[in-house]
Order: sequence, then C-alpha cells, then structure tokens
Amino acid sequence: MKAPGSDLSEWAQRCYGQPGVAPALLALQDEGGQDVLLLLVITWLWAQGKHVPSQHLPRLLDQQRPWQQQVVSPLRDVRRRLKQHADAHRLYKQVKEVELAAELLQLGRLQVWVLEMSAAEAGSLLEQLRALCAAQLSIESEHLQVLLQDYAAAVETAAQAGFS
Repeated sequence: MKAPGSDLSEWAQRCYGQPGVAPALLALQDEGGQDVLLLLVITWLWAQGKHVPSQHLPRLLDQQRPWQQQVVSPLRDVRRRLKQHADAHRLYKQVKEVELAAELLQLGRLQVWVLEMSAAEAGSLLEQLRALCAAQLSIESEHLQVLLQDYAAAVETAAQAGFS
C-alpha cells in the first residue's frame, strides 16, 4: 500500500479499477444504500494503517452528507435517466464526467478532513466498514454484511496482489 499522505482521489480511482472492487462498491451503493466515497475513504485509511475512530464518524458523515445529497446523487439520477435514451448518449457521457468530477472534488475535501481525525489502526477493514455502516444508521441486514464482506475481500485480494 502507499505511504500516508498519498492522494486519496488518485488512489480511489486505482482501487475502483481493481478486480471485483467496482461491482462490490456498486452493490453496496445500490443494494445496501451505502456511500461509495465514504467506503473508499475508510479503505484508503485502512491501507495506510489508520482509521476514523467511531466517535468521529458522525462528523465525517456530517461533512459528506450535504455534497452527496445536493450534488452527487442528483447527478447520478440524471445520468441514469439519460442512459435509458439512446439519442442522449453524448449528454449521458457529459453528465457522467461531471458526476465523476464532483466525486473527485469531494474526495479531495474528505482527504483533508479524515487525516485530521484519523488514528492508528484499531481493527480489520471489515470491522471499520461495519462501524461506518452503523454510524450511517443503516439497517444491519444479513445482505449488507455479505456485501461488505465481498468488498473487503476484493480490496484485501488486490492488496495481496500488490495494489498500492
């Protein structure tokens, strides 16, 4: 894994491209109601041997929620609607680029915030992801647990294969 201080946005894009990671993240988003950016943040910190202590997770959620609800989610909704219209392919691609730009901008902000509140690692990646889900007041369903396990396994496999 990369040394502390590596760029979160760059790392997140590379992580997303690792085998099994994107499908696992999208399943967590679409089926589990989870925020992909926050999952990537927690994973990035884990890769650096850090975590966000449980008492700081509500602050992280408060930092993320407005941008997610007011910018990223509406862009995603528009993009998904445009995908259904064959004659809107060019517009679909433009909105997709804007959505990605909004996510990358937010990852830059999140990097600053989480580095201020992070601490030495206190547990496994899966434990850290579960703490994030609990802080989001997600229903702890068996299905969500399976999705989290799938994502953690994909990231840990990538790390063992030399992803950094």
